[in-house]
Amino acid sequence: MTHAFVGRWLWFVLLLGCQAMAVQAQQNTAVEPTDSALQTATPIPASVLELRQARLEVRLRDGKGQSTSLPAFNLPLHWDIPYRRKAGWATAHLAFDLPAAQRQMPHAMLIPRLGNAYRVTLNGEVLATGGDLRTPNDGWAGRRPLWLRLPTPLLQEHNVLVITIRADYLRRAGISPVQVGPESLLQDRWHTLEWERVTLPRAISLFSLVVGAFCLLLWWQQRQALYAYAALCELLWACRITAIWIEDIPLSWPSWFQAVQGFFWAGCLSLYWLARTVWESPRPRTETVLAAVLFGLCPLAVWLGADAVLAWTSVFVLAWAALMGQLARECTRPWGGPRMWMLLALAVCWAALVRDITAARLAPGQYMNGGWTMWAALLAGLAVLAISGQRFQQARQQVADLTTSLESRLAEREAKLAQQHEALRQLERNHAKSEERARILRDMHDGAGAHLITAMRQLEGGTASQAQVMQTLRESLDQLRLSVDAMSLPTGDVNALLASLRFRLEQRIRDSGLELQWDVDLLPLWPHCSDEAMGHLQHIIFEAISNVLQHAQATELRLSAQADEQSITIRLRDNGLGKQDCANGNGLRTMQERADLIGASLFVGREDGGGTTVQVVLLLAP
Repeated sequence: MTHAFVGRWLWFVLLLGCQAMAVQAQQNTAVEPTDSALQTATPIPASVLELRQARLEVRLRDGKGQSTSLPAFNLPLHWDIPYRRKAGWATAHLAFDLPAAQRQMPHAMLIPRLGNAYRVTLNGEVLATGGDLRTPNDGWAGRRPLWLRLPTPLLQEHNVLVITIRADYLRRAGISPVQVGPESLLQDRWHTLEWERVTLPRAISLFSLVVGAFCLLLWWQQRQALYAYAALCELLWACRITAIWIEDIPLSWPSWFQAVQGFFWAGCLSLYWLARTVWESPRPRTETVLAAVLFGLCPLAVWLGADAVLAWTSVFVLAWAALMGQLARECTRPWGGPRMWMLLALAVCWAALVRDITAARLAPGQYMNGGWTMWAALLAGLAVLAISGQRFQQARQQVADLTTSLESRLAEREAKLAQQHEALRQLERNHAKSEERARILRDMHDGAGAHLITAMRQLEGGTASQAQVMQTLRESLDQLRLSVDAMSLPTGDVNALLASLRFRLEQRIRDSGLELQWDVDLLPLWPHCSDEAMGHLQHIIFEAISNVLQHAQATELRLSAQADEQSITIRLRDNGLGKQDCANGNGLRTMQERADLIGASLFVGREDGGGTTVQVVLLLAP
């Protein structure tokens, strides 16, 4: 399929060349003088006259002022073909007749192509001028079709139309056939030519500019070389197409010729690199070297002149065809994807270039017709849009696939993390249970266990009375009960802790002959508290109450608890002798150690009127 594709294009070029040579042979036959010097115009349908036969006078710029006269010449005059590599001036004399009845109608004249500079006179009166006939290579291009309304008083039965042009080398100078007829019949044709020669190329230039800006925006966002080459290619094509329809060029010749060739060279270079990027495979070293040499010679050819540019373009056309063949052979699926669009863009641009070169050098009859370059620019822009769109779609699909893959991997990682988190939580629960068991065992060992050991020693020594042993056993039982109660206390609820102590110890306190005075307010929760801290606080208060029962010899025990914005204060006060287990026991030291562990302030002091006060301050702020 690829070879057939390339073969069809080569066959098309061969047919085009054959047609051009046939038209050239016909033109060479047409320029031979005939017996009549001036022929009347050939009528065409709808009362429109097409003036083709003219008496032509030619004066070359290097001919030392000598003129050549051709008594009968069939328009169009395509200057670059009969007067290759020459510049000069040409004057065409055309005659046409208008009967008196037709002269009353508004008439107009349409010249599809005329230039470079020109002057048009009818019956000796100047109708229109364009450019400067005396200044070679001025900025006037003569691209637009010339539309003239013919003044009715100026028209005669026998009319003579004289068209003088200044022809510059390689600027497509010449004179197309002239159409004369009623204004209503020629106006639609003129509008059609204006649309083909001016409006459509302007629209294509704007389209290429928009496509280039779009690709430039894609490159700015994604920084991919493909979009950069596509943007550069389309922007340069826009500049190249502008040279087709602009009438008054900003530079003189040959500076404008060099600028246009520069646009063409840079556009072809960016198109080549775009093709390399689309193929996404290392190019053969021979191709890279030849491309570098060929593109490197273009600026030198532009500097040397038009002949060198023509030679370079011929070699470039052959190299372009070879490149298309090589790229087509490398396509596994040439009719799908960006490679197909790239091959299409290359083929269209190559065909347009071959056709325009053939028309400009070998086909005089193609003088009135515009080049195919603008159509190549349009199709190349569409191909670039298709390539960019497919590449963008591929990028979006890759992002979607990557997102799906990442989501899948993320879901797997989340599942693993959830399993690991659950395992850690289980370990934390087990650790908390172990710590809770250790704390309970420690509390039982330090509390009930210590009292049981004391009772055993009392019994073994035989010195303690039965009452003392029973007191020790009661304290051991109370400590055990309080340890069990501590396991179910709400964390941070000091009111619940004090209520548990009162419930367990009130009867024992009253049995000891003490009057218990209870003054506890509704306390806030103790923040930043733990179960272990609640156990330490319980032991501190229990130890203080045990000291009062064992050593104070008091009759009253007052427990109060109040709170403010900063702290909770728990105070135990008795009216006893003020003798605490400070010097001979470990009670006070153990209480201080527990207070330090929970960040509480402990104060133990004697009152002036007797008795002892134990005060515990719990901070509400950390």
